[in-house]
Amino acid sequence: MRIIPALLTSAALTAGCIGSGEYRVTAVAYTPDLVEISPGVSVIVDYDEPIFYSNNYYWRNDGGRWYRSNYYNRGWVYANPPVVVGRINTPGAYRHYRPHGYVARENRGNRAPVRRDHRR
Repeated sequence: MRIIPALLTSAALTAGCIGSGEYRVTAVAYTPDLVEISPGVSVIVDYDEPIFYSNNYYWRNDGGRWYRSNYYNRGWVYANPPVVVGRINTPGAYRHYRPHGYVARENRGNRAPVRRDHRR
C-alpha cells in the first residue's frame, strides 16, 4: 500500500517540473586586452608570450613559423600570415608588452566586464 502513495508523489513532482516557459542561456566570452602596434595588427597586453591579432585571427610565431587560431590560447594551426603580421621582425620583443600609460582592465575601477567581438 505504501508503494502507491510513493508513485503518486513521484508523478506529481515530475508533472510539476514539466511546463511551458522560455529558457535562455547567455554566454559571455572575455578576451584579453589588445593594443594596436601597427596598422591592422594588435598584440595581447602583458601576456606570457607574444600573441598578435590581425585579419580576424590570433597569430603566434614559433621558431620562425606562424600559427593562427580563432582563440588566443588554443587551437593553433600552421598558416601563412598576412603581410602586416609577417613584417613583425622580432615577435619575441612583444612578450609582456605594456604600452606607456597602460592601465590593466581590472584596475580601471568597478566597471562591468568588457565584451569584445573582433569579427568584422
